[in-house]
Amino acid sequence: MNKLIKTSAIFAIALLSPAIANSAIVLLGSGDTVDFYYDDADQGTLDYGTLQISGDTIFATPSFGVSAANAEGTNIFQNIGSIFVEAKDGYSFSSIDILESGTYQTTGNGSVDLTASLQVIDSDNIFTNATNFLDISDLTLSGTNAWDASFGYDMSTAMWDNTSRIQLTLNNTLFATSPDANSTAVINQTLAGSSMGMSINTIPVPAALWLFGSGLIGLAGIARRRDRV
Repeated sequence: MNKLIKTSAIFAIALLSPAIANSAIVLLGSGDTVDFYYDDADQGTLDYGTLQISGDTIFATPSFGVSAANAEGTNIFQNIGSIFVEAKDGYSFSSIDILESGTYQTTGNGSVDLTASLQVIDSDNIFTNATNFLDISDLTLSGTNAWDASFGYDMSTAMWDNTSRIQLTLNNTLFATSPDANSTAVINQTLAGSSMGMSINTIPVPAALWLFGSGLIGLAGIARRRDRV
């Protein structure tokens, strides 16, 4: 599959989970080059709040968080959710990037952390899939601070050549640790997002059509020569 024009489309994304027997995959909305769907019984996705679309951008602004204080040890919050993305006719996937952001606050020996994974699955062939991982380990500033992170995939490889529909599953885990009575830790997530690159497909002209066109050119040349005689 030849790829001609690569365009960038930011879409902040929610997460994916396996389909449930009584659930339904419903259309969330259409972008310029893709359509977005979600499972209306996937609580992990619903917990992200309202998913919004602008152009080829889909985004959510969740208010996830976890805290620990007064020697509570480590408290954990985890969320998994999903969306489904289908390329419109004439387009194919070329890249996917995830963007996430939020805030954190620590005092004393308190600490926070975030781990995340993104799984991409070909909806028509579950054996075509890949997973990428993120681990933010530098959330060490005291006071209140912002954090952000990004990671993604190159989908321009041969592995994804025949892929027109994908499932994206995002798994986020937040950690807050208070090891002693004089420490506190809080971490929140306020954006879950992705950036998607799309390519316009170039349809190769069949060899027979090239030969047919060459024949027409040849016949036109012969006709011109005969007109001169």
